Amino acid sequence: MNTTPTARVGLSFSCRNLPKLDVQSKSDPMIVLFSKRPHIGGDWYEVGRTEMILDNQDPDFATHIVLDYFFEEMQPLRVVVVDVDNPKTTDLKKQDYIGSYETRLADVMVASGQQLTGPVKLNNATRGSVTIRGEELVDLKQTLNLHLAAENLDKKDFFGKSDPFLTFYRGRENGQWEVVHKTEIIKQDLNPVWKPFSISVTKLCNGDIYRPIMIECHDWDSDGSTDFIGRLQTSANELLTGARSTALRNESKKKNGGISGVLKILNSQLTQEYSFLDYLVGGCEVSLITAIDFTASNGDPSNATSLHYISPNGELNQYQKALLAVGNILAPYDSDGIIPTFGFGARWGGNVHHCFPLVPQGCNGVSHLLESYNTTLRNVSLYGPTIFQQVIKTAAAHAAQSQAQTDQKYTILLIITDGVITDMDNTIDEIISASSLPLSIIIVGVGNADFTDMNRLDSDDKLLKRNGRQAVRDIVQFVPFRDFVNQPYEALAKHTLAEVPGQFMAFMKSRGFVPNPPRPPVQPQPTAPPQP
Repeated sequence: MNTTPTARVGLSFSCRNLPKLDVQSKSDPMIVLFSKRPHIGGDWYEVGRTEMILDNQDPDFATHIVLDYFFEEMQPLRVVVVDVDNPKTTDLKKQDYIGSYETRLADVMVASGQQLTGPVKLNNATRGSVTIRGEELVDLKQTLNLHLAAENLDKKDFFGKSDPFLTFYRGRENGQWEVVHKTEIIKQDLNPVWKPFSISVTKLCNGDIYRPIMIECHDWDSDGSTDFIGRLQTSANELLTGARSTALRNESKKKNGGISGVLKILNSQLTQEYSFLDYLVGGCEVSLITAIDFTASNGDPSNATSLHYISPNGELNQYQKALLAVGNILAPYDSDGIIPTFGFGARWGGNVHHCFPLVPQGCNGVSHLLESYNTTLRNVSLYGPTIFQQVIKTAAAHAAQSQAQTDQKYTILLIITDGVITDMDNTIDEIISASSLPLSIIIVGVGNADFTDMNRLDSDDKLLKRNGRQAVRDIVQFVPFRDFVNQPYEALAKHTLAEVPGQFMAFMKSRGFVPNPPRPPVQPQPTAPPQP
């Protein structure tokens, strides 16, 4: 499972109309930020603190608090505002508690201008307001694209030519060199042409295009050892603007002035890269469509052994847990909050329906989604077989409506099923057709069925193919719910959504879409000062 953060963000804070808690002066406020990671059952933990500002009821804090942003996690935030009475201790119990405000990191980052204002409350009484401003911490977001070759390399093998490869090092501030990239090995060639490759400017030279870079050429030996051919020192700037051919030198070589070959730059180009968060900040919406399996293999819903059993004590079944976990994560990213929800495999009126809406106009939020699911169970007969083709085609038609630079939307189809599908070939055809659209498909398998065939759809290793057609990109993620039975259900959401940012970026790059300009912030309404 991917645990790499989608981005790093910095949060800044300001407060207005805080109460005066000190007898002879105004309060000395400070903010303490807490978060927690529900997918691992974690409690609130402290992320960071601002500075204390003396005698100020409307503080603008200079300290930014930095944290990792994970698209696939809930990431709740609790902003605690205290009046510092004893600056010599870090113990919050020694300070006066003004109040707190809770939100989610996603709510901050998708708000207009990445600015969110909320009430500071203590026991339901408002004690001023806090404004949170979020900003992605920007590296250069630039990639250096290189295509390199060499000529007249020294022959290092007794019975054949050299097997050369290149190693790139970046200079550290302490004078040491750090390996950042290696090319492939080209067998038996003194005039090799390596494959084009790309490397981020941050990784190559820590964002400084003038920082020294060293390139070494070695000969690979079958026993795993290498023979040094030659090296040169350069920089990213010189690779972009300097000479197209540069000598590789071996200081221990006496002949030919130490020259052991020539490195040739066939192409060098600097390109701008964007992040998933850049698109969200520019107003791109991520919407959810759900599809629920109402086939008879789930068992009679009135029986406690059924996967669709609605417990009278409020315990959630696996369908409800999956809907709640994924729905709560995606809710902040869709402005209208409407979740188109479909069922498949149910029978009524004498017919079996393989794609029918639970609510014609869609569900208004996650709570309405769960209510509609419960209502549908009471009004249809579970039947079958398990067919995905129609729900995927419906989701693809929805996703196809928004494919413009100025109207950026991305759709996630969540399919929850208990069994192996009976229309595998037709499903593969629909996925291949949909792979060029702004769509990701998440399949959650509930129960204990054999889901081996589902791995055919989750094409992490190679793209789906059938009848001479190949998917443009991987858009499917399959997750068996049983792997998360003994974990908080947020863990399921983290696992199922972890691949979405990569799939999203692959689509945007394929269409040449760049992020739209950030939306202007909504100015907060002034709050009335607290009554004495």
